[in-house]
Amino acid sequence: MGEVLGLYTPINYRDADLATQILEAAREAEGAFNILFVHTDGAGDSAAAYEQRIQPAEQRIILELSSQNERIVGVVPVREMEAWTLADGDALRSAFGTVLDNAALGIPTKAREVEGILDPKQIFEQAYVKVAGGKRRSKRKAADFFDAIGERVRLERLREVPAYQRFEEELYNVLVELGYVS
Repeated sequence: MGEVLGLYTPINYRDADLATQILEAAREAEGAFNILFVHTDGAGDSAAAYEQRIQPAEQRIILELSSQNERIVGVVPVREMEAWTLADGDALRSAFGTVLDNAALGIPTKAREVEGILDPKQIFEQAYVKVAGGKRRSKRKAADFFDAIGERVRLERLREVPAYQRFEEELYNVLVELGYVS
């Protein structure tokens, strides 16, 4: 497997429906990928978000692109991606450079509880403010720590989150279909 290639909607399609935007981004990169990860926030109903936003794009790519070696994997947290950053308090603490416990940061102790948070982005931001204080250390934002958290998060913690479990299962199935794993 190669490196991750970021795809973006071509300028001429920025006003098109989401399925067309994803199809045209995939068309521009056709032959350069085998697995296309498509992220959309679940807004409280990840199954509906998948059905309404990921599946239409997937169907168009299957019908309109020539390669049979390209698959889509949906990345659909129940609310927002920030919920997954809250699943592993140790990763968050390490990235933020703090010893505050989960309660002091205002994050759940159990990873699966992150899906019950109505506004994960706000909780993530509030946790950062508790660490950085009012001065906002070097004018950084909480979002600046996504990569650092992603590098530190333990998969066993993410695997406690049902939406992540669905993502991982779908990815595994695609890897089997493409012959990368047996």
